[in-house]
Amino acid sequence: MIRSILSLALILPAGAAAQDLVPLKAGAKWGYAAPGGKVKIRAGYDAAKPFSEGLALVMKRGRYGFIDAKGRERIKPVYQSAGPFSGGLAPVKLRGRWGYIRSDGSEAHPFTLDEAGVFSGSLAPARKNGVPGLLTKGMDFIPCDYEEIQPFSEGLARVRRGGLYGFVDGECREAAPAVYDAAFPFSGGFAPARLRGKYGFILRDSMAFKERDFIDIGPYSEGLAPAKERGGASERCGYIDPEGNEKIAFRFFMCASFSEGLAPVLPELSGKWGFIDASGKEVIEPLYDSVAGFSGGVANVSRDGISFYIDGTGREYLKK
Repeated sequence: MIRSILSLALILPAGAAAQDLVPLKAGAKWGYAAPGGKVKIRAGYDAAKPFSEGLALVMKRGRYGFIDAKGRERIKPVYQSAGPFSGGLAPVKLRGRWGYIRSDGSEAHPFTLDEAGVFSGSLAPARKNGVPGLLTKGMDFIPCDYEEIQPFSEGLARVRRGGLYGFVDGECREAAPAVYDAAFPFSGGFAPARLRGKYGFILRDSMAFKERDFIDIGPYSEGLAPAKERGGASERCGYIDPEGNEKIAFRFFMCASFSEGLAPVLPELSGKWGFIDASGKEVIEPLYDSVAGFSGGVANVSRDGISFYIDGTGREYLKK
């Protein structure tokens, strides 16, 4: 339902945690700032991601590595691609193959994988020798006979077979058959899905599908799901609970899922993106051409072709 990314910086108070730092866009380079905007790490990177487990993924001269909150290079930028640390492990690509490293840079899994995803709990989606599957933290590969496997949520992973979606458990056993036209991850015991053109929710406890009378339902999160009501040319987006009750009025042209208490909304087709809270109140005015949801206290956004981050108050981490 939405698109892209964003950031700002100055001097971090003593004892502040790494996750408090925000990626800062300064001209064509990236660095990191403390909450409030003071620069903590000089802008010298071609790309910079938020901190995760004390380390931040950065790119320099086309290669990826990791730094700590003091700007020290903890893992040299030698990788072709990489993902953030989760559960002490990060997927990295070297010489065309994927593997995993620990936070000290040591190899946890050899570079033998076609693809490697971020760990969610004790499992990560991966592909080996053309075969999709699940990788355990013990680095055992469990083949999984599906075209695509997504990260786990509430103990289940979304999978795709023959263009249709279902869910599997941690042993790749079928939890819900791949019969859905579309499906989103479980949250709070519910997964929005579309079955034979009808929208509704899959119930986690019974895996039954309950139809709801809407023409589109997006990912369920923080008790709400974005949805579009029937209405001909004037179709509008709002938010519902799993019972189909309207919780935020259908007054937006587009809207996306809640994360960290805020949701991106596009009031009008020719307008800009902003953010609302769970009451429907505008918290960040619509100023952006594209946005992503909040994660770690920041959201990636863009305006006039420039990508940067904002915090939950709307402060822009951008230094021209």
